[in-house]
Amino acid sequence: MVYRPSTSGRVVQVIDVILVLWVVAWIAIGLAVARDVRNLTALSDTVVRAGTAVGETGRALRALQGLPFVGERIGRVAGQVDAAAAQAVRSGRESRDSVQSLSVLLGFSVGVIPTLPILAMYVPFRISRAREVRAIRKAAARAQGDPMFEEYLAHRAVENLPYHRLREITPNPWRDLEEGRHSVLADAELDRLGLRRARRDRSVG
Repeated sequence: MVYRPSTSGRVVQVIDVILVLWVVAWIAIGLAVARDVRNLTALSDTVVRAGTAVGETGRALRALQGLPFVGERIGRVAGQVDAAAAQAVRSGRESRDSVQSLSVLLGFSVGVIPTLPILAMYVPFRISRAREVRAIRKAAARAQGDPMFEEYLAHRAVENLPYHRLREITPNPWRDLEEGRHSVLADAELDRLGLRRARRDRSVG
């Protein structure tokens, strides 16, 4: 039995492509957000450099502590300058670490949150469908047009397809089963799985 992709099979393939593009797009956006946030570490580096420069100024002022009359006051100012410089350097380094952590968190969140729920719902369905299609293909290869296999497919169609879809296929699907008219229902079940028989196989059932 020869099979070709049916319309529903091509629809599933299109959905697969759209889903892959959706995931790739959000991962790319997440990486871009992480990169842009990480670039903010340049501000932290600027604060560290400024603090270091201020510290050098404080050390230069300390060299003037020995001057008469103003040396003590200069020493106090130098101490305040050193404390401010140390605080600036510490804050710059801490903010750098915070920005790096935030970039990872935001990038991960942006890349994963819009995609994970969809993947969690779609991937199990897709795996189940792929296994089902593979099983039907193997069974069809063994059956080689066996009428019993046609009947099996017809019964699956009645079990799996919604009522309105069955009535579109045939006015009375249950009577068709009873009277051995399986071909149309079997084709409908194959179409549900994304398969379509070649023309020379349609005479079976």
